[in-house]
Amino acid sequence: MDSLKTQIDQQLRYNSTKNLFCIESQSRLGFSSATVSYIKEHFAALINLSKQEEEVLVDYLADKALESLCRVNQFYYFSSSDRLALKGIYVEMLAAIMQLPARAIANGLADIAKQHYQALQAWVKRSNPFAKTLYASTEPYLEQEVVCGEYAARTQLQLLAIDIHTLQEPVLDLGCGQQAYLVKHLKAAGLEAFGVDRLATATNYLHKADWFEFDLSGRSWGTIISNIGFSNHFLHHHLRVDGDYTRYALRYMEILRSLKVGGAFYYAPDLPFIEQYLDPAKFRISKTAVAGTAHWATKVVKL
Repeated sequence: MDSLKTQIDQQLRYNSTKNLFCIESQSRLGFSSATVSYIKEHFAALINLSKQEEEVLVDYLADKALESLCRVNQFYYFSSSDRLALKGIYVEMLAAIMQLPARAIANGLADIAKQHYQALQAWVKRSNPFAKTLYASTEPYLEQEVVCGEYAARTQLQLLAIDIHTLQEPVLDLGCGQQAYLVKHLKAAGLEAFGVDRLATATNYLHKADWFEFDLSGRSWGTIISNIGFSNHFLHHHLRVDGDYTRYALRYMEILRSLKVGGAFYYAPDLPFIEQYLDPAKFRISKTAVAGTAHWATKVVKL
């Protein structure tokens, strides 16, 4: 299974710069020669996988595909039902591979790859319709990526003007990133800190979820932090013609309500289009200019 996961990772890298929305006649998507060779060499083992091994494999394929898509465009959003549908696509792909005649694997894999990437394209278009207009249909390689890097903990603290000695606990990093640098830094400093991210590896303090699915009501938070995360996506939806800005506005208010009295929500970029409506008797807003940019970081304190 480990060697199979390694091959999956290599296959994803093989297609990482290719345009999923390119028309079939010009698309460069497909299984690499290394993947074809691997399947031919290990075909007997693949068709004899146990049900449990197949489930592990499908989960891995779906998780890694989501990770790859979110690296290409951080504004993709996939609900739990979307992720379930994605697993279904991989179940179908594996079933098709396992039904291939051993003597015709190479040709069969080419057809399966074409059907698989057509299914992925249709799935992304259903779940994130804006992608249809973002990527050109005649370009085989990506010309535009909307990626988001993970920043070092000290960089995030500086950008958001946070003094960790003044933070109320517990602390929640909303969209902490796969590596959860800030959460780990805060925990090393002795703070009770937790993180939420759709790409996180679940632990006793990291939750693999997105910011809509995570239950904020489980406790009162002393501090919630989101650096170029929640507010960045909120701004994106606010500016998009088809944006889901109402859902973000409702979640924004849920975040503020989940704070303890005296607790704070730190985020960047700022959101003046909703901050102007906060009741000054209930919330105090302060802002800090982000050096070298035209943006501001916001701190909202619950009174």
